[in-house]
Amino acid sequence: MTDDSIWDSAPDASMLRDGTYSLTVIDNPSPHALEALPPHDPARAREVVASLAAVAGVAEELDPQHAATELVPQDTRADLELVRVGCWGPVTEITDAALAFRDGFFPLDDQAAALAERFPGAAVIGSARINFPVRYGAWVLLHPGGARLWAEGWSGEDPWNVQGSVEDILDAFQARTALDPDFDFDAEPRTMDFTEVEDAVLRTLMPVGRRGRVLSVFRVARTPEAAARLEETWMEE
Repeated sequence: MTDDSIWDSAPDASMLRDGTYSLTVIDNPSPHALEALPPHDPARAREVVASLAAVAGVAEELDPQHAATELVPQDTRADLELVRVGCWGPVTEITDAALAFRDGFFPLDDQAAALAERFPGAAVIGSARINFPVRYGAWVLLHPGGARLWAEGWSGEDPWNVQGSVEDILDAFQARTALDPDFDFDAEPRTMDFTEVEDAVLRTLMPVGRRGRVLSVFRVARTPEAAARLEETWMEE
């Protein structure tokens, strides 16, 4: 069972907003190296979820999800206890609402750095977006050779926090040819399409579809810090 005492809201309390959040780890990345992915490895998924910073323990392993493209439930506070992990050979995909936050804490960047340290030969690529009246977004791309791009801020507004270069990260991943030809390299960060940068890198490294891929689904116990940030991000006015 999860520990309801660390939460301020009841499990059936409604979430006020939604968004997207994921991290993908690709071992020994090289362009177009993956023509097919092996089946999902649930044992490795259990190891991965237990290692996440926002997870205090695994309370329950639920039925696997048979469509990686299916949307994550974002209805009640209890849904904030769900983490999905897909492990397909060299590719690991993590979907966890705890990756998203703002106001000076950046769990997406912290978790990406931890994964890069754990898997030094891997690429780590991820993003988190929160649908406030003005959308908040954060993106991280780490190349095992050392190139890094971090960007976060509010769509259309200043200031933005950008570390690293879009051009350098695309060159590190040899992903320029996968980029939309209309991509504007001269755009200000508040209007730059960082999602297209992320997608171009993923298309380059993993040119295989996710449809029909199995993922493990876990109900987890959260750390007190993660629970507080999850409620602030997804449930508070």
